[in-house]
Amino acid sequence: MNSTFFAVAFMLFLAVIMFYGQIQYKKHKADWGKSLTIICGFIIIATAVWLNLFKSKVDNKAIEREKLYQNAQAMILANTLTNQYAGTGKCLVIHHPVDERNRKDVDRLILAFKDGFGGKLKDVKSVPIKEYDMSAEMPEEAMMENTAEDFNKILEQYTDYDLVIFMVPLPYSKEELMKINIFKMIPDAEDETKFVRDPSQFYPLVGVYNGYIGNLEELFYDDLIGAMSLWKPDPTIDELAVPDNVMDAFNKRYLIITPQTIKGIKDSYPKLFPKKKEIKAADAEDTTESK
Repeated sequence: MNSTFFAVAFMLFLAVIMFYGQIQYKKHKADWGKSLTIICGFIIIATAVWLNLFKSKVDNKAIEREKLYQNAQAMILANTLTNQYAGTGKCLVIHHPVDERNRKDVDRLILAFKDGFGGKLKDVKSVPIKEYDMSAEMPEEAMMENTAEDFNKILEQYTDYDLVIFMVPLPYSKEELMKINIFKMIPDAEDETKFVRDPSQFYPLVGVYNGYIGNLEELFYDDLIGAMSLWKPDPTIDELAVPDNVMDAFNKRYLIITPQTIKGIKDSYPKLFPKKKEIKAADAEDTTESK
C-alpha cells in the first residue's frame, strides 16, 4: 500500500476519533475520552512530521481521492433530501468559518450538493455559522461549539430557504438543541404527554452532513431531520481508485440515516447509538454547569 496515502487517510480517520473522544470527555466526563483525544492528537502530529521529513511531497492523488469520497458523501445526502423535497428550490448550507485558502473546499462541496440535487434546487446559498477574523488566533473549541442562538441568528435571516443543510455540529445537550427554532415542539392539545410541531413555526427540510447520531436520534422520529450522512464504524479505507458509481463510493465509508431507515441502522450498528441514560446524564451535567 502507498505509505503516503495511508498516512493521509490515517490522519483523517484519527481526526474523526478525536472529535468523538472530545464529546465523550466534555459531555460524559469520561477520562478515557480526553486520553483518546490527546493520544490521537500526538499521533496526527507525529504522522505529519514523518510526512514532512521523510517524504519529498504529499501524494496529491491520495488527497484528491479523499476529496472524491467527500463529494460522494455530499451528493448522496443531497439526493436523499431531494427525494423528500417539495419546496421552492432554495437551499441554505451552514458551514464552519473558513479563510480564503479553505473556501475552495466549501465551494467544492456546494457543487457536490448541487450535483446531488439534480437541478431540483436552483438557489444554494452557503453561509458561515459565525463571523471570525480568520487571521487571528482562535481556540479550536471556540469554533467548534455553537449555541442555539448562533443557529437561530442565521436561520432567522433566511426564512425563505426551505431546505437547510448543516455542515457544523449541532449542540449536544437536548436542552440547547431544542432551543433551535426549527426543532422546537409544543405539547399536543389532545395529549399533553406528546409533543407536536408548532403550527406557528416554519419547519424547513433539514439535512446534516457528516454528523453524529448520539444526540439527534429523537429528531428523526419526530421528522425534524430528513437525512444525515455519517461515517460507518467500519469504513473501508484503501488506495484503490474511487468507484465511478457514486453510491458504491459512498457505501465504502458512509451511512445515510432518514426517519424511514433509522431503526434498521440502529439494529445493524447499535454502537453508533448511545444509551438513553448516558444522554440524560450528559443533559443533567450541562444543566448543572449552566447554573
